[in-house]
Amino acid sequence: MPRNISQEQDQISLNNHFNIIDLLTLDHSYLVECINVLKNKNADKKIKLKYAKTFLDAFKKHSAGEKKALYAPLEEVTAFRSTILEYEIEHAIVDSKVKILTSKLASIRSMSEELEAEMTVLAAIVEHHIGEEEKVLFPKMRQDIENKLLNEMGFQFMVIRQFSEKDLQHKPELKEEVSFIKNSSPISSAKYLSRTHKYFSSQQSLR
Repeated sequence: MPRNISQEQDQISLNNHFNIIDLLTLDHSYLVECINVLKNKNADKKIKLKYAKTFLDAFKKHSAGEKKALYAPLEEVTAFRSTILEYEIEHAIVDSKVKILTSKLASIRSMSEELEAEMTVLAAIVEHHIGEEEKVLFPKMRQDIENKLLNEMGFQFMVIRQFSEKDLQHKPELKEEVSFIKNSSPISSAKYLSRTHKYFSSQQSLR
């Protein structure tokens, strides 16, 4: 049966489970869970190493999805631009450190004091970044952007982020969405940016 693009688009834009703010907040909650362990000086070292590795992997996936699905379109919107540019710089710094630490932690069984300190500092930076997004960016998005576009942005994030059933095992209400994205591809970057640009241009013209 041929793929019905229009019908699929409706499934995405009308499905509030795809709302990008809620999905980012969900992803943040897992990163914060890891951060709490990494900042705990009394945490078991083997457990801390396990959380360090999963934290680095989760942030890498989160960053890839967030930059393409959220930052890229909002960077072109005057009302969001300065904030997004700051966040992009923060991401570039963290992404670089994540890459280095992923390599360092790949083959070790116990973290040195230096590595623990590096992870603690990185965790604190990410914690601050998450807090800024949730306090500053997300409320403005809820106010300025319609749910239909937030859902389309969330779909794009979810596919790029590559959420699995395991990632969302504590969110059974997203089971259908996980199944849906398994058979879907992200909208091409050019098409996605074109769609979001048209939306923000039309909103601007109404003001």
